[in-house]
Amino acid sequence: MTDITAPPEQPAVFRILPVVTPSGITRLPLLLVFGYVVVTFLLFLIWPINWPIYFASDWARLIFYVAVCFTLIGGATLLGSSGETRVTGPLPLLAVLLVGGATISAVLLEPSSYAYTGRTIWEIGTALGDQGAAYHRLQLQLVTTAGQRNTFVAIRALTAPLTYAVLPLGVVRWREIGWIGRIAVAVTVCCSIIFSIMRGTDKEIADLFIIGVASAFVSYGRNHALGMEGFDLVRRYWKPALVALFFFSIAQGLFTTRKDERLGGNFAERALVCANDSRVCANLDNPWIAWLPERQRFGLTFFILSTCSGYYGLELALEKPFETSWGVGHSPAALSVYEAATGDPEPHHRTFTYRNGEDRWSEDNYWSTLMTWIANDVGFLGTLPVLALIGWLWGRWWREAAAGMSDPAAVLFSLGTMTMVYLPANNQVLASYDGYVILAVWIAIWLWHRSHRRLSAALHS
Repeated sequence: MTDITAPPEQPAVFRILPVVTPSGITRLPLLLVFGYVVVTFLLFLIWPINWPIYFASDWARLIFYVAVCFTLIGGATLLGSSGETRVTGPLPLLAVLLVGGATISAVLLEPSSYAYTGRTIWEIGTALGDQGAAYHRLQLQLVTTAGQRNTFVAIRALTAPLTYAVLPLGVVRWREIGWIGRIAVAVTVCCSIIFSIMRGTDKEIADLFIIGVASAFVSYGRNHALGMEGFDLVRRYWKPALVALFFFSIAQGLFTTRKDERLGGNFAERALVCANDSRVCANLDNPWIAWLPERQRFGLTFFILSTCSGYYGLELALEKPFETSWGVGHSPAALSVYEAATGDPEPHHRTFTYRNGEDRWSEDNYWSTLMTWIANDVGFLGTLPVLALIGWLWGRWWREAAAGMSDPAAVLFSLGTMTMVYLPANNQVLASYDGYVILAVWIAIWLWHRSHRRLSAALHS
């Protein structure tokens, strides 16, 4: 049931905006994303990969801790998405923001490609022809030009809040941004895809998919909150759903091809795949998975090795005593800034992720879950309230983005969703300088916007 009334005693600028009080908001998107995270742990437990965990007590400790973490995140998310919120006015200067972000993405694409790969974007055909070679070229370039990209990295980080926001805001406000705004979104997406091809990496494609789906969730949530149900929702979103499925099919095909090329090709003749050069391997001829087609069997197993292996890093860390890294160990970016400023590597050497190298699980080559990175600073017991806060904010941003129509909350919900999806692997959002700046800037915008653009209407969920 939808009740539309005018807010009492509002400034003139607000009187023309209706106040919407929906009967409730859906939590289906939160359930879907959280369900994915739970499934990654189940795959870690049941997929035929020889994780070197030899004692039942170690398995029990890992399962218990992960279950507690998931329970806290789920409960906090439910709490954050409950209660009252307020409708906010639209984000001002949206067209300028979209065009500005797309322009910066386009301008930085060529120098970014050259800085990270030593190639111009006009060599994209060569890079696409051998993604394995493109990835190895990236790794070589990172080593040979270490310390020479600082200015460029700073420029990318300072402009990241603008370039990042183009996709979520463009998707959420798609029907209102006109053809110029839609071209800006297309340009931004194309720049990310080209950068991914030049580097031979999957991160850019995965980020596009996560941000795009999270933003579509917000659009869906807003329409649901306004009373749209059933066939009307299907009619509104069947085309975006097809686009998402098409993008996913292309992305997973590219993922499989890249991993095969990195290993030298001929996945059909390979019976064993391992996580990089580790002793953690999967037998592709195992009868549990032998019924799958060869390409899908290889791609899915490699995905689990790449993503779910973070739980093994967590298990290794749970075996070690806590040594605090004094607030900088939760992120490679924070550690690098601290070491550059002080010349002191000791906090880094105290982290669980660094000490996992003693078990041949180097932080440079292997994952160790979001929980492990947070625990570097506060220990595994202290990680629990931090996870609860993350879950509460994620739920709160969903509620304000969907029911409160807050555009800044929509951007932050995309960031929160990225944090959740990458939870089995690492602290993705804060792993880079870009992520730090994006989060800080958009939290500031969110707080300013919700305090200055309220329409004084309570929404009951």
